[in-house]
Parts: sequence; C-alpha cells; structure tokens
Amino acid sequence: MAKQTSSTRSRYVQIRSRAWRRMVITVSAFLVVIIGLVSCKSLMPESDSSLDLSSSPGSGEFAGKIGVEASIEFVDRAKLLRQFERIGGGSFVPTDENGYPLTDAQTVIFDDRPIPAWAPPIDDPSEYQPDASGTYKLLFNGQATIGTIDGENINITNQNYDANTNTTIADVTLASNTPALMILTFTNTKRTPTHESNTGITNLKLIRPGYASDTTQLFTDRLLSAYQPFSFIRFMGVTNTNYDAGFYGDPGHHIIEWNERSLPSDASQQGFTGFREGKKGLAWEYLILLANTLNKDVWINIPVSASGVSPEDTNSYVYQLASLFKNGNEFTGNVGLKPELNIYLEHSNEVWNYSFSQYIWNKLAAEDEVAQGRSTLNNDGVTDPEVWARRRHAKRLYEVAKIFETVYGSGSLGEKIRPVYAHWTIFPEQYIETLTWMNNTYGTPGDYFWGLAQTHYFNDNLSGEQDAVQDVLRAMRTDSEGGNEITLRLHAIATNFSLHHLAYEAGPDNGGGDTTNIDNKITANREPSMKALVEHHIRDNWFAHEGELYSYFALSGLYSRYGCWGLTDDLANLNTEKFKAIYALIGTGDYSPSSELPAPLSPSAEGSNITLLAPTGLTATPGSGQVSLTWNRVEGATQYNVFSTTGGNFEQVTSGLTETRYTHTGLTNGTQYTYFVTASEGGNTSPASNPTSATPE
Repeated sequence: MAKQTSSTRSRYVQIRSRAWRRMVITVSAFLVVIIGLVSCKSLMPESDSSLDLSSSPGSGEFAGKIGVEASIEFVDRAKLLRQFERIGGGSFVPTDENGYPLTDAQTVIFDDRPIPAWAPPIDDPSEYQPDASGTYKLLFNGQATIGTIDGENINITNQNYDANTNTTIADVTLASNTPALMILTFTNTKRTPTHESNTGITNLKLIRPGYASDTTQLFTDRLLSAYQPFSFIRFMGVTNTNYDAGFYGDPGHHIIEWNERSLPSDASQQGFTGFREGKKGLAWEYLILLANTLNKDVWINIPVSASGVSPEDTNSYVYQLASLFKNGNEFTGNVGLKPELNIYLEHSNEVWNYSFSQYIWNKLAAEDEVAQGRSTLNNDGVTDPEVWARRRHAKRLYEVAKIFETVYGSGSLGEKIRPVYAHWTIFPEQYIETLTWMNNTYGTPGDYFWGLAQTHYFNDNLSGEQDAVQDVLRAMRTDSEGGNEITLRLHAIATNFSLHHLAYEAGPDNGGGDTTNIDNKITANREPSMKALVEHHIRDNWFAHEGELYSYFALSGLYSRYGCWGLTDDLANLNTEKFKAIYALIGTGDYSPSSELPAPLSPSAEGSNITLLAPTGLTATPGSGQVSLTWNRVEGATQYNVFSTTGGNFEQVTSGLTETRYTHTGLTNGTQYTYFVTASEGGNTSPASNPTSATPE
C-alpha cells in the first residue's frame, strides 16, 4: 500500500463537503408525483398486488431499530423536472404561481447519467446508470409543438390534442443503451384555446413505462419495496433542509411563512430560483402519504428560517406543519399521519456545519436575540456568540417541540412526538455544555427532548492514493473501530440526561469531491466484503455499545467522487452487498451474517502504511493567556501535531512536536479554545484525538 500523504485525513478534521453530498442525493432522488387530489388508499400499488406494505420490517435482532435517509421515486417523472428555461437555455422563463411557463420553454425532465457524464471522465469505473429507456406517456394542458434536444435518442409519437379537455397527450420513447437524459422543448404553445401563441402550458406529467396514463398511484412499486426493511424514514435531503437560508441581516430575515412552502400543486418538487421563499423541496403532503402507505415512522427536519416561536401563533409555519401532520388537508384526503406512527423532530440539519447557510443564519439570529435584551441565551453572562448559537439550536428544538405538543395534546411529547437533539459528533463537551444550560434554563431535558443524536460514519481517509480495493476496505474497517470511544462517550452523555441515543446519519463515507483513487473506492462499495463491513460497523460498533435507533444514509444514489452513500445506486437492484447487510441485521430474507470481514490495517514492512492510533488522554489546563496541553504517547509515532479552533474551522497551531505536551500562548482570556492532536510518522498520520476545550482566565 502507498503511504498516506495528507496530514489531516481524518473524520475529525473534515467537514466532508456535505453540501455536495446532499446535492447528489437530492438530484438522484427522482422526484416525481401525480398532479391532483388523491386519497391514501389510492396510493397503494396498482401494478404489483403482491406487495405487502403492512408487514413488519423483519424478525432479526435489530428489526425495528434501523431507518434510512429518504430517496423518492414517483410514477410521474415530470416532478423531477428542473426550472423551465428559454428555448436553447441560458435563462429562466416567467412562470405562473405553480411554476409552469408563461411562454415557450424547455426543461430537463430527468438526468440519471453517471457523474460527471457532462464533463468526462466518469467517476464510476463501470459507468453505471439506471435503465431509463422505454415509452413514457406525456400529458399536459394546452397545445404545443413537442421537441427534444437529442432527436436521435428520443422519439415523440402519437401526439394528439383534445379541445374539449384542453389536453395534449403523446408517447415519448427513450431508446435503449442511450444516456438516461430527457430534455423536452415546448414551442408554439397556447395555454388554452382562447390564448395567443407563446403562452405556455400547465399540468405537465410524464408517466413511467409500465403504468397506465390515468393512474392515481404516486410512488413506484420498487420504491415501496425498497423501504420495507426499515422502521422509519428521515426526510432531510428530499425536503432540501440544507437550502440557502438567505442572509439573516436582510429585511425580514428571510423568514419562511406557511403559505410560502412547497406545494403539491407545484410544477416541480425541486427548489426554483426566484420563486416562493419557502419552495425548497418535497411538499410535506407527499411525505405524509408515503409514510401512511408504508406504515413507517417519520423523521423530519424543521427549516432553520421557519416561523413559529410560541404555540399561541397558530398561523406560523411550525404550528401549521404540526396541524398538517395531525389532521391532513384536502390533498391528503383530510387525513394526517396515522395515529400509530411516530414523528422524530430535528431542528434543521447540522447547524454547526460552516458549509451550510443555516449555520450563519442561526448564529446571526442568536446575536440579534441577545442584542434585543432579556434573552435566555446569555442568562449566565456568557459572551461567546458561538455558545449563543449552539444554545439557540437547542432552544429552537424546544420551541418546536412545545408547538407540536400543543397541537397533538398533553402526553404526546416523548411518545408520538420525539424531538432529537443533534450536534457535532466530535465535540461531546459541547453536548454537555448545551444540555446543562437547557437543564438550568428550561428544566430536565428528558422532559422535552426524546433523544440525543450523532453521526456514525466510517470512511477511507486512512487509505493510500493508490491502494487496491481490499486495502481501501481495510482502511474503512480501521476507521470504523476508531469511532468507538466517542460513541461510548456520547452514549454516556445521553444516559446522564435521560435521553435515547440515536445515529441521525450513518454508514460508509467515501466522498468529499476528491477523485484520488476514486475507481477503487467506488468498486469497494460493491465488494462482498462491504456487506460484512456494514454489518460489523452497525452490529458491533453501534448496537453492541448500547446505541439505539440507527439512520442509514441513504436509500439510493449514484456513486461518484461526492459519495457512495446509497444502499443501492439503482432501485431496480435491491440485492446489493449493502442491502444484504441490512437484510441480515434486520432478519429479512435468507441473508445471514457474513464471515468476509476485512482485517484492519496494521504496522507492516517499510514502504507500506503504518497505522497509528489516535492520541489518547488529551487534557487542557487554562492559564492567563495560555492553555497547556498534555497527552499520551502513541506507539510508532515520532511527531505530534496540534490543532485549535475558537468556533470556526480548525487550524494547525504547531507540528513536528517530539514531546507529548505543548503550551499554546498569546490567547485571549475569556474565549474558549478547542483542541485535538494527531500523531505522525513519515508520511503517515493518525486519526485525531478526542477534542478537549479550555478557557484562559
């Protein structure tokens, strides 16, 4: 194996380019849906009556304990469409209130090509893409000349216009063994018979092959089958929780009101530029309908800029969202989430993550609240805005929880309504600090929070730049073992505060945007050893440490430099090695635990990787303008490196230390400094130590 050359290739250093991760998962989610009013009953599959959607997840040891990050595949592929553009592209066209064009226009209906087919070379060595070929049924209101950008691969036939219903239908056939891309153009448009030319169309649908053109089924059969092993679904990605929240300092702070949310009647369930403030992703109604169809609990993420602080504000976004889940609306047949299903509540997503706009929005909101006076965020005299921001994140979850409790009634909080406090996994001390403040300010956290959550990924950061597939897997096994200490610490914190211990995102982590050795990293995710590795990581490094619910990230997604997150890269294939691991853990099918677990990395001959353990026993002692650090020696290490932050990204303070101590001087009294240490030898660098903090006095 080639030596590792990066000095900071560790789960504790990287933010992981998570914005890319969410984008890729969302793009590969195939957001499609039927336009019109439907009932929950109408969502049951029509084309496969053998599907049993009432069955339990499984009978294995961990049945009922594993959930998954959502992917969405709807029968009507038009709900994947991108914002309508002028013919030839370059700029968006004006639209009506639902997002349909008011002029001639073109749109990308779907693009399932491997990443990045539009800028080769393709990351995936197999260049795999889902099969999107076949004959689709196109329907819309209005008249138009239907065209395509790629006339060789797409054939449009049987076009017909019915003046009585103002409906155009046509067959659109994508040829086999061609790029999974469909761009359609609509010219000579007339919205109604009385409209002039060039006035657009409405109610565009593209029904998948194998489904009737008048079907009322929303979700594809294979999507419903894919969800069967899981007990709950987390909808962070498909609801686009990591949206651009806007600059808090602008007038109105970009607060989202309920009437600005994504609607089922929107032309697309993806976000549109320059549209309603809150049109960001999947409408909540579809989430409710899917969960009711599958009989699965839901995990929802409240938008960071959603209105609603007090239960008294019954018009707020949060109050109306709670009411929708309880009572439904006309679109859901006036049926809310089934009474027996639970709701896990999370405030936004990774509000600590500097690469997401919710981080700065939340921080500025906290600063504004303190500036207005009489805030609880600084009720103990703390002056650090980063601390205020962390407290506001927890406080906001408390506010959301109380609103949902008001809507659902006394006794619902902690039972049906399950607020989950999630924070930055590598900083257990910050969990303690924030929960202690919540306890002192709002009472026992266990009275209003249901759980404490962390990430539980394992990555390939210890692999070399030219490592073979099995060596990539060995590096991932090593990283899996390296996370045990911090998981145990967080479990102890959860227990101390009487909270359940959850993983809000978890699984293999190969991504970040780097193409180094990407072919072998992708191939590793398809190897039989990956089944054993996923089983081991979940069974032995989570549940064996008394972890409770586990949310795998994610159901499906194309494999690329931005991650191989999906249990599958094609919902037509639910027999992947990762899916087999889930089946074995949950007790579904004929799969049993695997014996093909790759060995961890170990010290080896010169010229190969030498695996260094993370430094342990890091302590920080504050002084006047300084912090003194000590840690335990690491076997095989010749040097040590110290990193620090006061709330932003970590920066290297010093490197090349030969002793296991260091005094950081020139610091500002009253400011908290957080540290971690890595060990190194030659070109090899260890994972980071567990972080610790101190405040000079």
